[in-house]
Amino acid sequence: MKRRIATTTWFCAVALAVGLVGTAEARRSNPPPGRNGSTASGGATCGDCHGDATGPGSVEILGVPAAYASGIVYDLTVRVQDDDQFGAGFQLSAEDPSGKPIGSFMTVDATTQLNGGWINHTGTGVSTSTADWSALGNAAEFALRWQAPDADVGPVRFWVVGNAVDNNGAFTGDVVYLSDETIDAAPENVPTVSEWGLIVLTLLLVTAGTLVMHRPAAVCGKPTQ
Repeated sequence: MKRRIATTTWFCAVALAVGLVGTAEARRSNPPPGRNGSTASGGATCGDCHGDATGPGSVEILGVPAAYASGIVYDLTVRVQDDDQFGAGFQLSAEDPSGKPIGSFMTVDATTQLNGGWINHTGTGVSTSTADWSALGNAAEFALRWQAPDADVGPVRFWVVGNAVDNNGAFTGDVVYLSDETIDAAPENVPTVSEWGLIVLTLLLVTAGTLVMHRPAAVCGKPTQ
């Protein structure tokens, strides 16, 4: 009887392990939306499944403008770095303070995919990250584009999660990193420095011309005193 119980327990443990590996592999290609710690995510992160281990790495969004201009498309790169890991995935969103998606994301290659209001890695993206990991300084880089909204909608917050993986095909051994960055709309129709200089020069010329036009006329060939 004890042997049967032990055998049953062993089979259950194996089945559970296989199930977890299968789920992890599935999410390698199709991660669920809303796992980047954003307002729209309700604070949920990849760490809810992959654990909350800490590590020496980071995640960052490269190319975010200091301020966005209406309708402009920006090239962004999500970089996940960790000297102790061997690959990575990510998820990114751009939201207003209430969690509403702002602007639109676009893929540039097979390493990323749109996922509702988020953009994240694909299975190809994770495989590419492991292949290029050492060459990029123990890091993965995912290229994508973000198009700003057609009008000023106030501050936009970018939320990103990076999951640095040990590439064992399971949820164990991974390290999750979070980061965010907020930008506002660029002022519109504000003259540049060179434009200000031209404006000042024009005003000076107009003022000088006005003074000449209103200069008192000479009387009897003599300048007016």
